[in-house]
Amino acid sequence: MEKKATGFASPTQGYEEQGIDLNRLLIQNPPAIYFGRLETDDMERLGLSRGTLLLIDRSKNPVPGSFVLIRHDGQFFCRLMTEDNGKTAFSNGKETINPIPDDTEIIGTVTASIKTYGEKNGFSY
Repeated sequence: MEKKATGFASPTQGYEEQGIDLNRLLIQNPPAIYFGRLETDDMERLGLSRGTLLLIDRSKNPVPGSFVLIRHDGQFFCRLMTEDNGKTAFSNGKETINPIPDDTEIIGTVTASIKTYGEKNGFSY
């Protein structure tokens, strides 16, 4: 006796081999992307702790409310871009840089952060 299939196909049929592609999800302009890891706890009040991996897009224009990577006095800092009395300011949730010194440069906009858990705060390169 021959068996015949009855019923409906699985709603996941055709998706069995698709995985999550973080490159496709997180990176719109690959040549403009940089990665960096926070080495301090100074952004913890804003939810970014030491060891967090940041995806930084140099092609995306920052707006108030964006996390940005700035270079000041030869060092790099992640800060929240804000407005204070109509002028751009940078904050770590505790202190605000305003007015912004002339030697401060916005390097890029943080478009994603990845927090890892476990030994040594996750993986290493």
